[in-house]
Amino acid sequence: MERQDERLNIFSGADSVAKYFNPDNLPLLPLVEVPLKLNPFRNKNVRIYAKMLTAHPAQNVKALPAMNMLAHEPSAASKSIVEASSGSTVLSLAMAARALYGNEDVCAYVTNKKDPKQLQLLRFFGLKVSLYGGLAQQEPHDPKGIMSRLRRLAAADERICYLGQYDNDHVCCVTGTGLYLKSQNPLVKVVGVCNVFGDPTPGPRHYPGFESSRFPWRDAIDQLEEISSVESYSMSMQLCREGIIAGPSSGEALCALIRYLEKRRVSGSLMELADAGTGDISCVFICCDLPYQYLDGYFNKLGESQFPPIINKILLSCDQDKYSESWVLTPIQAAQKLAGSGQRKQRLRRCLRKSCRTPASRCAYRAVRNKILDLRQREDFEARHIRGSLSSPLAELTPMTEDIFGDPNTLHTLWKSLMAKFDEDEVVSKLGKGPVMVLCYTGEASEIATSILRAKGYQAFSVCGGYPALEKSSSSRAWSREQSCKEQTTGG
Repeated sequence: MERQDERLNIFSGADSVAKYFNPDNLPLLPLVEVPLKLNPFRNKNVRIYAKMLTAHPAQNVKALPAMNMLAHEPSAASKSIVEASSGSTVLSLAMAARALYGNEDVCAYVTNKKDPKQLQLLRFFGLKVSLYGGLAQQEPHDPKGIMSRLRRLAAADERICYLGQYDNDHVCCVTGTGLYLKSQNPLVKVVGVCNVFGDPTPGPRHYPGFESSRFPWRDAIDQLEEISSVESYSMSMQLCREGIIAGPSSGEALCALIRYLEKRRVSGSLMELADAGTGDISCVFICCDLPYQYLDGYFNKLGESQFPPIINKILLSCDQDKYSESWVLTPIQAAQKLAGSGQRKQRLRRCLRKSCRTPASRCAYRAVRNKILDLRQREDFEARHIRGSLSSPLAELTPMTEDIFGDPNTLHTLWKSLMAKFDEDEVVSKLGKGPVMVLCYTGEASEIATSILRAKGYQAFSVCGGYPALEKSSSSRAWSREQSCKEQTTGG
């Protein structure tokens, strides 16, 4: 029954994740022909396929050697696993160790030059991180290098397990795959790829790194190509944009394949690779991992010209503080706050402004804990305002200012003015740390102000619809008569 479940891609039981990670239980990983625009030799009957090893549950090629190394080292179940890796290998070891053994004790030894985001990724997956200094990509058998130190550490402490990806016989890689394919069909050609020395692409090594490898790579490959990091990142990005999501090392592999085919074309030997039956030249490159952890590298290597522009880029230089819907009051909620709903009655007082000393507006009101900051122009404030309000006109804000968030330049201008106001305006210094209600004409400018004030530590709120909506909502309530101040046509 369980085998039938696995055929249906269902994995259950206490060892469900272990089954899920076992490639023998999974459907065949996809083999996807690249689009015509990425195959310059399609008119020569060349067909190029991407082997999507990213479709494995761990989403990278290193999951296979990680599983194999752990399966052949049962003692790893109860030991602290250490590995000199900052990427796919150690991530896969961590996931596989949990799946196979329930072992959460995995430590990645990583160069201190690594991007902090990569360190976050390792820790997100539950790995401990131990940093080392000096050369970032060290040789496996350098007696002073990190890998030699880890071998000595494991030899001296039986609680430590160092699997050693660079000299472990159970690492299944392109060398082993290439030798197997050649044993089945001697006509198969294998192209190796390495970084340009001093110009690393994450994952592959430069040629001196190949030289020091104990794996029989020379017996497996027919041609070795060096590819620059810019070429690798560029091809990876093109693959991703066409729907084949793969990281820079995958781009490097495709670049090496295309360069090899071009050399065969120039030498006149390309058609020697054709299948006798179909006439096709079938090529496969490996997609090793995903691009997301390398995004900074794409922009650093390729430059802004390779990416679509950001529209309204001016907004990246303003209005960056947090917004929250919980800081926007409905007019009714604002009216209730201003009416002091549920508060103990306090001493009555009058508004001392001349415009508030007319007979029609002399009625006292209940003092409230909320401070009110009114950003409207002075003449609009004097005509109508809430008693106790602090007037702080925003020069660029008028009744005609509409759709602030739909006009990037207006938003930028108002934000700059509010920032300057809140840094210098004496009125703001009177707000204290209690609740602050910000009013404007529509509620949008006060939303911006509320965001800024919140970032400065004030308990600020805005009102949806601004002062007009608040006055309209409150016109039929006793609150309006008590709390609103109105300039009279006569007197004052």
